[in-house]
Amino acid sequence: MKKTICFLGIMALIAGCASFEQKRALSKPMVSLAMSKIQEDNVQGALVELRKAKDANPGDPEVYMGYALVYRQTGDYDKALENAEMAIAYADNVGLDHPGMKSDARFMKGTILMLRGGKEEEAVKIFRAAADDELYSHPEMAYSNISAIYYGLKRYPEAIQAAQQALNKDSRYAPAWRNLALAYQQEGNEDEAIKALDNAITHYNGYTEAHWDLAQILVRRGQTAEAVSHLNEVVRLDGNGPFGLKAQERLEDLGASH
Repeated sequence: MKKTICFLGIMALIAGCASFEQKRALSKPMVSLAMSKIQEDNVQGALVELRKAKDANPGDPEVYMGYALVYRQTGDYDKALENAEMAIAYADNVGLDHPGMKSDARFMKGTILMLRGGKEEEAVKIFRAAADDELYSHPEMAYSNISAIYYGLKRYPEAIQAAQQALNKDSRYAPAWRNLALAYQQEGNEDEAIKALDNAITHYNGYTEAHWDLAQILVRRGQTAEAVSHLNEVVRLDGNGPFGLKAQERLEDLGASH
């Protein structure tokens, strides 16, 4: 009898008789479980949990963020974008239970637009809106993505400016240092590119791409010993991965061991 009453009580919540907060008490742990399954690459399990969470609380923006993440990972960018937009629309429902929720959803939307391609200017606007939100916890990530977009568009001064904005928010954010280095290289400023890559590696010593980029510059400048050191680090970090294999070939070309 008690089990029946409990079940009926839950169904009443799901049916819409409860407040958002009561429904959120049901959907939130389901979303958390879905996120765990996403990390385990269990897409099917994640979708099952998200469907249950959506049935329990269709106004929970974190449900749609979960869907957006799943569909982004599976390459279904149209569905991912649709759910990111739903997350933005419902973001205010969670209030300070998830500060910066709207900008987290904006960042997701911008990332999906980057991956899908063809909407770079729209993505920049979305990332700027996220970065301008004082409740958003990672504005450096938004500015860094803006830098990457401008780099892809060959608008290098703007890429440099956006990377510097990212570093003004968090000087330890290694991807922004690498973006800065890449743009400096295109501007013909290898000295500044080297400084930026050194900073990227200082703040994230396991940054395979930064070690690789720096090695290429050093080889061109005849600083072979230093280049070999960074190439060996690439091999150590990436092994037989794409960068590791390229580094092994480069070391052989230089007559160095690895």
